[in-house]
Amino acid sequence: MYTWQQGVWQQLQDSFQLHRFHHAQLFIGLAGVGKFDLANQLASTLLCERPEGFEPCNTCKTCGLLAAGTHPDRLLISAEANSIGVDAIRSLSDFVHHSALQGGNKVVIIKDAEKMTHSAANALLKTLEEPNLNRYILLTCNDKSQLPATVLSRCGQQAVAVIDGSHAQAWLAEQHIPLHDFAWGAQFYSQPLKLVQWHQEGLLEKIETLYLFASNLKASHNFAEVQKILTEHTQLVSVFYVFINQQLKYSLQHGLAFSAYNDAQKAMHRFMLDTQQILGLNQSLGLAKLIYTLQNAIK
Repeated sequence: MYTWQQGVWQQLQDSFQLHRFHHAQLFIGLAGVGKFDLANQLASTLLCERPEGFEPCNTCKTCGLLAAGTHPDRLLISAEANSIGVDAIRSLSDFVHHSALQGGNKVVIIKDAEKMTHSAANALLKTLEEPNLNRYILLTCNDKSQLPATVLSRCGQQAVAVIDGSHAQAWLAEQHIPLHDFAWGAQFYSQPLKLVQWHQEGLLEKIETLYLFASNLKASHNFAEVQKILTEHTQLVSVFYVFINQQLKYSLQHGLAFSAYNDAQKAMHRFMLDTQQILGLNQSLGLAKLIYTLQNAIK
């Protein structure tokens, strides 16, 4: 468990000991805050034969099966082709209604629950409305606005966030992530696991290029390099958006006309929508059009 999750963990422990623990727990937070790891830890505690306090013992047969990834009473459901279909949720219903093979609890983890289709969410709702004894459903979600209100109302909701950036900073230092080299690093302390992922994938220098380009839009000339980065690493488009938006706000505070700021924001919004739908040459042209609009806006 990460240091910034200790408050949430204490709340879960208290509710469990007071017999107020909800059979469906929804963990909500930004990508990179460790929601899935938290759900995994909770699943291990709920399935352990001899939990110590509110922690798995890591020595019983059940813990051994969990460590090997072969526990028959734990089910993980995640997106396939960027969505969670109704068949996966129907398999969940069958799973929770059958006896526990280890004679204890049964736990389902739904990763990125906001990716459920409408039919899948409706199928899940039926299971949530009729909870079975000793059956737990743990869901993670990056954006709860994408979940139906009917599902939200039937879950115990837990916000998972980095409240104190110093906790994330200290943890990242322990992971030897060289964030002191990058002025933008502190902006992502709220998503520490994402920073670790970028480091492992060798993307920190590429993000630095995006940051420097966005920080000096009017004088930026390495458009081809930025274009190449965003084409090869589409997940960084949202990071580029953060940097551009930050620069626009700075420019607004230092004399940029609100009309120009508004036009630039509209261009950014159009670009983000288009990026989700277009690829290749059209995407490159869209980026070129965006940069031209932004440079003209702040001249």
